[in-house]
Amino acid sequence: MRRRALLVQLPIPPAGHAPVKGNVPLAGAYLKMYAELRGRQEGNLNDRWQIDLLPTADANTLGDAALVEAILAREPHLVGFTCYLWNIDRTLWIAERLKARRPELILLVGGPEITADNSWTLNHPAVDYAAIGEGEQTFVELLNFLDQPAAKRELADLLPIADVPIAGLHTRGMTTIPPFRKPLPHLNDISSPYLAGILDAADEKMLLLETIRGCIFKCKFCYYPKSYDDLYYVAEEKIVANLRHARERGATEVVLLDPTLNQGRNFDQFVQLLARENPDKQFTYFGELRAEGIKESTAKLLREANFSDVEIGLQSIDPLAMDLMDRKNNLKAFERGVRSLLDVGIRVKVDLIIGLPGDTMESVRRGLDYLHTNRFFSEIQVFNLAILPGTAFRYEAEQLGLEYQKRTPYYVMKTPTLDFAQMHELMSESQTLFDIEFDPWEEPKLDFSPTETWPHAALSSSLAVSRAPLACWNVDLDDVGATGGSPASAPPPPPEQMAQAFTIRLRGDDIHAQREVAAAAVRTAVDRNPHGTFQIVVEPTADPRSVTAETIEALLAAAFATTSYLDRFYAVMPGRPKGAKRVLIVVPVSERERLGRDWADELGQFATIVWQTPNVELVPTDLDSYECLAAMPTVP
Repeated sequence: MRRRALLVQLPIPPAGHAPVKGNVPLAGAYLKMYAELRGRQEGNLNDRWQIDLLPTADANTLGDAALVEAILAREPHLVGFTCYLWNIDRTLWIAERLKARRPELILLVGGPEITADNSWTLNHPAVDYAAIGEGEQTFVELLNFLDQPAAKRELADLLPIADVPIAGLHTRGMTTIPPFRKPLPHLNDISSPYLAGILDAADEKMLLLETIRGCIFKCKFCYYPKSYDDLYYVAEEKIVANLRHARERGATEVVLLDPTLNQGRNFDQFVQLLARENPDKQFTYFGELRAEGIKESTAKLLREANFSDVEIGLQSIDPLAMDLMDRKNNLKAFERGVRSLLDVGIRVKVDLIIGLPGDTMESVRRGLDYLHTNRFFSEIQVFNLAILPGTAFRYEAEQLGLEYQKRTPYYVMKTPTLDFAQMHELMSESQTLFDIEFDPWEEPKLDFSPTETWPHAALSSSLAVSRAPLACWNVDLDDVGATGGSPASAPPPPPEQMAQAFTIRLRGDDIHAQREVAAAAVRTAVDRNPHGTFQIVVEPTADPRSVTAETIEALLAAAFATTSYLDRFYAVMPGRPKGAKRVLIVVPVSERERLGRDWADELGQFATIVWQTPNVELVPTDLDSYECLAAMPTVP
């Protein structure tokens, strides 16, 4: 009987209830494809192991406990997780619960978060094996190793795993760093999971295509230069076959994953190939470029191929900052390249980083003004420097005087020339200058079907994996049990049925008087789904002025008693406090004038006020940033 290896990739946590997109488990698909190829070439690996990917429908929607149940229901022998900074905390939380339920289960982690200098992931008690660097060869060798009787015995006895002679593989109990994993000599053997039927470009009408691994640039904020010692290519015929699959499956977008698309040899010829394989311009292309390498003729070729958008990292214009990050920008060549792209109609997103060593308030402002004055962009993206594991900046942090978060997203908190308050001010200035809010919240969702609402949904207390998870808990605060505890009509939802994006709807005559019960409900929901994204919907059924700032503060205190990646991500952003928990106060728009601006302004510091409107004639035109409109919600 074959044993099952289940490969899991959790998504970037959404900022609301909108469907997750783009979480294509490409890394896991590479592992499956390469293992099956080696199995056909070298022996009976395919007879011994069945390698599955956790369906993205589960990965993208299920809450934390629900994911544990979904994984265990597939009865795996090994579970492998692809780890990024946005999912590592949640991944390890799930790994802990899997180990508690099934101690013999083998747990493997890999991906950009798994590096030799990231000890909190390598040494996590739930992790048996950690693949550092490129993972395909390491995964196959691990599967073969696990078929050895000694490995089985040690895992069954829960003893520290002896040092395993596999390059790039850290094992539980290992006290040294494993040898460097030499990358695959080329990418042909893993290009492409789409052609092998493991992935399907029709799923999101998008194909992800990697044509090069490695990067000739050595930017110190990036992990890529440390994981590859050269450039590794895929053959032209593989690129052609992938693009034909994209056409046949109705894809409308091809995302090129190369770290710097125009670093490769014969770039113009490569773009001409992309154009030939997109004759009807069925799909658009997207990639990351260095603007300095773009001439007018190259920009025209990119447009003919149907590139609609590109991303370009400027990062800083300060000479010292450029020198310290080992990334020199030729500004004249940058300007020529961006202008060439804009002139042919390609949208250009330009990145700037706040918090680079050497940058000051003045130098960052010069960079912002440089872009704003000259309009060298279609879209601007400004973000805080992250001291990522495995990067040169992580290695040099103490020498450079960088203080940063020790957990994801690893944002720099202080440099010798910038403190946190100054970086916060610069981010605020950039939003004002470019008239944009970076990473805004999504539109509120107030309508939920009966089947995704608790307690009205007719679901059993055990998880039905095939059914949609619960997304809303209706709490009637006026129906409180005799003990003064949770409302009798709305016991907490079963954690194994909760969705990742979850709404707690609190309804009552006097929300302020009932704030302790309301806060307890919030705390219960967050404790059951700690890495979830939450809407806390407050619906006063009598006078809305029963909702006060003190009420909202009590709810937020309960919500943020547990923090997640998204909370830390938003913690450095300017403006009203944001995070994975959002309070919405839902009030009829007809009450807006009576309640007055003072009430709205005070509560708007902590919450979004949603004015319910039955028809467009009642829509106000003077909404503030903390206000929005919504149709009258339906309560199941």
